[in-house]
Amino acid sequence: MKTIDKIIKDIGLEVAFIGQEQFLHIVNTLLLLFIVWSARNIFHRTIRKSNWRMEEKRKWYVSIRNWSTMILLFGFLSIWATEIQTFAVSVVAVSAALIISGKESILCIHGGLLRSLNGLFKIGDRIEIDGIRGDVIDANLFVTKIMEIGPQNYTHQFTGRAITIPNALFLSKQVINESFMHKYVLHVFKVAFKRDEDLQYAEKCMKESADLVCGEFVDKTQRNMDQIRVKEEIEVPSAEPRITFRFPNSSEVEMIIRIPSPATKKGNLEQAVLREFMKRYNPYSSPVSNRREDG
Repeated sequence: MKTIDKIIKDIGLEVAFIGQEQFLHIVNTLLLLFIVWSARNIFHRTIRKSNWRMEEKRKWYVSIRNWSTMILLFGFLSIWATEIQTFAVSVVAVSAALIISGKESILCIHGGLLRSLNGLFKIGDRIEIDGIRGDVIDANLFVTKIMEIGPQNYTHQFTGRAITIPNALFLSKQVINESFMHKYVLHVFKVAFKRDEDLQYAEKCMKESADLVCGEFVDKTQRNMDQIRVKEEIEVPSAEPRITFRFPNSSEVEMIIRIPSPATKKGNLEQAVLREFMKRYNPYSSPVSNRREDG
């Protein structure tokens, strides 16, 4: 009993020393930490035991972490609002100096809020910003981490490098989201030819190759695009493979091929179409080449 009385007396002295209001703030802060920590562990255990894909689990892990941080931040601000206001008034000059010196951090926070509020992209999306291209694997208020794909737009293979991008870039650079159409996308690639080649024959062989390789994805991609059309109220093109031409200079012609594809298989389908095209197209046996030989 003496021990209990002593503990109660000590607590009473401590409360009297720090003030009743501050003591309640400390209790509320500890309670908030315990609730957020417990809820986060429960969610993590549930996700860990689920049968979801690793990509889906990673998305939820990052979302839970970011939401926990935001809840704690706003919770602390709410609990200690009076003390923070009093402290801020007394250190206006210091705060101004910190703002000036921490300008980059503030810009990163603004960029992170812009990304979150406008839904620029989510975990797992493939994006390109300021010449950097890759799949998003992590994101918070300050930085975004991607697994690089490259070089540039020539391939769809991982380089093995992880790149951390400061969120401040989102305020000044354009962000290209290649995963806007979600599961099925329209993928575009180019093939160069000489002006004197039989371009009609090459187009015929390429169209046959694209129809053969990508035919099974046309209806699925079209349904996916129709859903986006209804949701976003925008016009969408046809999902059929399409071929157009461009003349970059007087001696070359670029064939631009657009094919429907699952978002995760763009590189594989592009290579499959090109390999099928190489089987079919022989410039020395084209109709134009045969007419030249006959002449």
